[in-house]
Amino acid sequence: MNKYIGLLGKLHVHPLLWLIGGMAVLTAHFKQLCLLFFIVLVHELGHAAAAAFFSWRVKRILLLPFGGVAEVEEHGNRPFREEWIVTLAGPAQHLWLGAAACFFWKAGWMDDGSWELFFRYNVAVFGLNLLPVWPLDGGKLLFLLLSYRRPFSEAHRNMVAISAAMLVAGVILLLVAVPRQLELWVIAAFLAHAVWQEWKQHPYIVMRFLLERYYGKKGDYTRLQTITASAEERISAVLHRFYRGQKHAIEVTGGSGERMTLDENELLHAFFAEKRTDAPLGALIY
Repeated sequence: MNKYIGLLGKLHVHPLLWLIGGMAVLTAHFKQLCLLFFIVLVHELGHAAAAAFFSWRVKRILLLPFGGVAEVEEHGNRPFREEWIVTLAGPAQHLWLGAAACFFWKAGWMDDGSWELFFRYNVAVFGLNLLPVWPLDGGKLLFLLLSYRRPFSEAHRNMVAISAAMLVAGVILLLVAVPRQLELWVIAAFLAHAVWQEWKQHPYIVMRFLLERYYGKKGDYTRLQTITASAEERISAVLHRFYRGQKHAIEVTGGSGERMTLDENELLHAFFAEKRTDAPLGALIY
C-alpha cells in the first residue's frame, strides 16, 4: 500500500497546465478547471498505479492539460504484457469515471450542467490521449505495435515520423476548423516540441535501451530472434537491429562462406565493457 501512497509525492504540474488554469480563472471557468484537473489526475494515477504494481521505477508523474506523462526508468525492456497494461491503465480510468458521473447524475447528486461538462471533458481527454502522437498514450501504443515486429531503433524512428505526420495533419485541421481555439494551439505547440525532442533524443533512447539490456534487467524473452550479419558489419550497426522482448543469436557469415554464432551478450560486452564500438563482428571471432 505504501508504494501506491508514495506516488502522490511524485506528482508535478506542468507549467502548461498552470497557464491554461490561469486562463480559466481569468475567464471565470474555475469550475471547468477543477473538473479537468480531477480527470487528468485520475488518468495519470491509473498509469502510475499499474507501473507500481509491476514494481516499475516511477520517476515522476507530470500532469498536463490533456493527460500527463508518468516518467519511468524502464527503457523498453519490460515484458510487452506489462507495457500494454501500464499504457492502457490511463485511458481505462475514463470508463469508470464516466459510469460514476452518470450514476451521480441519475441519482440527482449532479446537476445537468455539471454532468454535461464532465462528460464532455472526460470524452475529450480520453479521445485526445488515444491519438497516435508521442507522448500521448496513442503514441506509446503505436510504439509498442511497431516494436513488436521491428527492431527497437527502427520502431522508434518510425513512431516519431508518424507522430510528426499526424501532428501536421492536426494543425491543418485546426487552421480549417477552429483557428481561434487558443487552448488547442497551446496543446499542439507542446506536442510539436515533445516530438521534436524525441527525435533529437533518438540516439540516447536507443543507447539506454541497450544499456539496460546489458546492465539491468534482461526481461522475459519469449522468442529467439536470429540476426544474420556479415563479418565486416560493425557491432554498433548490429546492436541497432535488436528487438525488444526477444533474445538474439547473431549468425556471422565469413567471406569464404563459413558461419559462426555469437550470443547477444558477447556483442553487448564488447560494445560497453571493452569499448569496441566501431569494431567489425569478425574481430569477435577471428
